[in-house]
Amino acid sequence: MTDDTGADVLDFRELFAVPWEGEATLWRPLWTRWIPAPRTFRFRSEITNLARDSWDVVDTTTYPNGRIEQRRMRAHQVSPTQISLEADDMPDGAQTHVRPDGFDFEPYRLRTKVVGPVRIPIRFRDQVRLTDDGQTLVDSLEMRFLGILVGRVTMRLKRTSEAG
Repeated sequence: MTDDTGADVLDFRELFAVPWEGEATLWRPLWTRWIPAPRTFRFRSEITNLARDSWDVVDTTTYPNGRIEQRRMRAHQVSPTQISLEADDMPDGAQTHVRPDGFDFEPYRLRTKVVGPVRIPIRFRDQVRLTDDGQTLVDSLEMRFLGILVGRVTMRLKRTSEAG
């Protein structure tokens, strides 16, 4: 797929034709460590219900204690270099800009579970880079609440051998 200038960009449908899965690590400032959260977890991302220019993104997080959370987002290809995402916990949705070596999200808000059922709006900066060998997606997220850094997540994902 190419952008308006003719440069190659990633095609999400091809990139996620096989799910990606791997380890994630969470870094938090000392003052937030009273909030219970694991330092590592497993993460899986895949697409389903693929239509011409839209699909569902299913993200699955598996915590060390065995608890599993799944999120579903609806994606729509706006242009060769832009994808729009919507989800129930994403009040304003998100815009993704595709590059030849990955994709960047415009800053977005996510109603994030903190303690029990309490959810607060966390602002995310999210950049995903495909390594030179094409075998690993490195997802770097920065999380802020009221402009204050509350954590960083780094995920290293590899293609799985099967879907779903």
